[in-house]
Amino acid sequence: MLMRPSRFLCLFLLAVVCGLGLRAQSPQTGAFTGTVVDEDGKPLVGATVVFNRLDYEFERRIETDEHGRFYHGGFHAGPYRITLLRDGHVVCTTQTSMTSLGSEQRLDIDLKQVREEAERRSRLNPELEQRRDAERERQARADELRQHYGLATRYLQEDRTEDAIREFQAVLDREPGNATAHSLLGLAYADAGRLPEAIASCRRALELEPHEAAHHNNLGTLLIRTGQVKDGVRHIEQAARLDADRAATYHFNIGAALLNAGRAHDAVTHFRRALRSDPTFAVAHFFLGVALVRAAPQSGSGVEPAPAAPGAVEAFQRYLQLAPDGPYADKARERLKQMGAAPEGAPASLSSARDDH
Repeated sequence: MLMRPSRFLCLFLLAVVCGLGLRAQSPQTGAFTGTVVDEDGKPLVGATVVFNRLDYEFERRIETDEHGRFYHGGFHAGPYRITLLRDGHVVCTTQTSMTSLGSEQRLDIDLKQVREEAERRSRLNPELEQRRDAERERQARADELRQHYGLATRYLQEDRTEDAIREFQAVLDREPGNATAHSLLGLAYADAGRLPEAIASCRRALELEPHEAAHHNNLGTLLIRTGQVKDGVRHIEQAARLDADRAATYHFNIGAALLNAGRAHDAVTHFRRALRSDPTFAVAHFFLGVALVRAAPQSGSGVEPAPAAPGAVEAFQRYLQLAPDGPYADKARERLKQMGAAPEGAPASLSSARDDH
């Protein structure tokens, strides 16, 4: 016996049908498709097309195939930015909107047309073109400076001092305010024995960068070398104050310059100051020993070993402990032998690093 459906069942079926109908009518999506050709009209293979939604975070990427074609679906209606990348670099970018849902939206990219359009726009915007010309000129000047700078530093390392001087001067012709170039030109002049010019260059570097420790050090070393000891020491001590982390090196430099100038007693003071800053500064121990020997009164018959200068033995021994295979190891052993001391002596006492004053 057939039964008439109840009113409740009819309402239930109606709700199911209506529900199915609502799902079937959900918003559809569209697709972007197109081709990419290069400046010669050939398909651009392996380029990356990037789709970014402008009104919320969304990104999709696809690469062009062997025919330069691309296709990507699943896009909802809305504004998009499309960017073309070649070898990871942005080639062009544009904006469009997805409006044709349920179908393919065509987007072809011709890089020749893109370039021509960019050139046309730049001609219509003289200010933009002027900025581009200025940037191209700046880049060319920077490339030229780098070339001169590179040649100059290479020549300096190869002891081709006159060539280095020429290249540093070329840098300064184009960039007179380059303090580093003035400083390096000073070093090149010094290597060539042109000390007045070296000092002038280092002074100019210091005028441009008065708080640069390296400029004070370079100028101070040259001043001591030319007999202007007081001013030279003052500049290198200023370098040590400006760059406390390298104070040991700067005091060592003073000591070395004084030692070369025949002022061994004064050199001792600065080698010891260097060692107070860094007791493990091996080469400073060696030259402290040299300075102590030179500062000591000379005596001995030439048959008997010369009496050891106070502290010199400990300084040479300490050097050998820190640098047994160092560049001055053989000389240190020879010095100890001349003083009748063994290289294997006790560790240097604090007296070797204590100031005379």
